[in-house]
Amino acid sequence: MIRLGVDVRLYNLRRYQENLDKLEIVVGSTAANIAGDAATSIEVSSGQWKPYQRGDKVHWSAPPGTPPNRDTGYLANNIKAYRINGSTYEIKVHAEYGIPLEIGHITEAGHHVPARPFLVPAVRRHEKAFIKAVRSILYGRM
Repeated sequence: MIRLGVDVRLYNLRRYQENLDKLEIVVGSTAANIAGDAATSIEVSSGQWKPYQRGDKVHWSAPPGTPPNRDTGYLANNIKAYRINGSTYEIKVHAEYGIPLEIGHITEAGHHVPARPFLVPAVRRHEKAFIKAVRSILYGRM
């Protein structure tokens, strides 16, 4: 599980309560942006590494360490941000092969398949702006 957050100390509690609606907007939009960014990274080809056959078509896997290349579109279309409660959101990857692609895996035949990360890089791309926005709200500058 990837967590992205900002600690709230007691002296900021009043500002936090006063600006809860703004925080919910920032957290929600950041979660949606991360999910969209992860999906987009899959839709844009990362290059060709190894060919593989799928039905009557030849597809190319992405180079290790880059987002996976689009094959059927199922993975990219099944990355969603959900509101859990208040300002808590969760990003789910509904394709069962999404997490093995993200972190790498060993096939049933014993072959190592290197990671093709798409979610962690998306989180990292939004991390600084998210923290800056939350701090700005907590310090009453937004």
